[in-house]
Amino acid sequence: MKIMPVSEIRQLAATELYIDGQFQLGSVVNAISVTNPFNNEEICRVAPASEAQVQDAIGAAATAFKASTWQSFTGRDRGTLLYRLAELLRRDLEIFATLEAVDTGIPIRETRMEVATSARHLEYYAGFADKIEGSYQDLGARFNYVRREPYGVIGQIVPWNTPLKLMARGFAAAIACGNTMVVKPSVVAPLSVLRFAKTVHEAGFPPGCVNIITGSGRTVGKAIVEHPQVRKIIFTGGTEGGHEILQQAVRTVTPAVLELGGKGPIIVCEDVDWDEAVDGVLTQAFARKAEVCFAGTRLFVPAGMHDEFVADLAAKAARIPMGNPLNDRTQLGPLMSPERLTEILEKVDKAQADGATIYCGGRKAQQQGLEKGNFLPPTILTEVTPRMSVARDELFGPVLCVTAYREVADAVAMANDSDYGLASYVWSNDIRKSTKIADALESGNVFINSYGYQSEIPFGGYKMSGIGREHGAEAIHEYTQAKSITVGLERFTSRFDV
Repeated sequence: MKIMPVSEIRQLAATELYIDGQFQLGSVVNAISVTNPFNNEEICRVAPASEAQVQDAIGAAATAFKASTWQSFTGRDRGTLLYRLAELLRRDLEIFATLEAVDTGIPIRETRMEVATSARHLEYYAGFADKIEGSYQDLGARFNYVRREPYGVIGQIVPWNTPLKLMARGFAAAIACGNTMVVKPSVVAPLSVLRFAKTVHEAGFPPGCVNIITGSGRTVGKAIVEHPQVRKIIFTGGTEGGHEILQQAVRTVTPAVLELGGKGPIIVCEDVDWDEAVDGVLTQAFARKAEVCFAGTRLFVPAGMHDEFVADLAAKAARIPMGNPLNDRTQLGPLMSPERLTEILEKVDKAQADGATIYCGGRKAQQQGLEKGNFLPPTILTEVTPRMSVARDELFGPVLCVTAYREVADAVAMANDSDYGLASYVWSNDIRKSTKIADALESGNVFINSYGYQSEIPFGGYKMSGIGREHGAEAIHEYTQAKSITVGLERFTSRFDV
């Protein structure tokens, strides 16, 4: 197949900011290079928002929220906008998939699915927009009703991994609820979200309701979080970044939805369908080069099947085709940056020094055509103990730590011995056993013989993996606040006898 040249990709890319319904250049003098992880060559340069532009974007969102145009929109009207947005996204699926592939290193066969999922998020909450309900209580001489009202301006800080999809889920729910938005994609991978601004404009959103700007987290992100007119924050990213967000948001008592890191355990039981489990673990551990927070990174296998299971898993992992993310045949792309590759390799070396065995992978790929990229083959470490740093720290790459166990209770205990609790996986053909394991796991999400979340499923973490829930009806409560209204039905009696 023909690979699209960079010159054509540049024509697809949008590099302007979108503020108050207008496209404008950012601070050109501070322009940031956006590179292709496949060869680390520059795709284009993106100018970040200036301090004044950040203020303008937030001010525009605040004004739009209170304006008669947006206030007059019914839930059905907001749903119509979201449906239109989804329609346009599907129309331009190949454009967005190409930008996401070249910007993040995720193979285009995957980014096409990511764009379709993004459209599905928009459609799901479009259907929810006119079904946001409050509640009612009969209190005898009084009655009480509760309204679910939008917060106002919501600031969304989007990560560099699968940015379009992770933006779309929170964006869709927040807009469905009647909020206005200031969205900041990562400067590392901003292209798909910046292009999304054109789609928003074409869909016909009133000016100021959606503003998309970029810049570093320490400047633009910080300014969004600390601004008194921003009423809620959506942040997806690392746990360290989440800590900083909370420290900044506390100054204005701004609530936040945080999806942070993970160190997902995979528990394989003896009664499992062998081939299905091998394929499942392969996907859970290495899909999207494991630069996703819900990757399965700690594998617990019964001691009696450990050697053969790992051998079969490694054999399949070695056959996963690596290459240019724009090639339809590629199934494993490069890591996001040379620095990330170096960091992960250092942690693998430390694991080996701590006593783990590098069963496969563990070194930069040297195949012809991959030399310039940030490629790490699927890496499997065996003889990993729960206290090793490689078993505790989030690596965010295709490295799977394997530990043998003798009793299922031991596997569950080791799985729970973690600061994280985002996604966990169980492989078993015994439904009673698997659901008991799921109940015992300290995790916001458990997948039994399954992988991947979708619009309808609430998603979020326990412990240091985050606060709040995205997806499903749960998100409606995240992006609305309860107003309790109590009405007296009888003549009021004073508390004072005067």
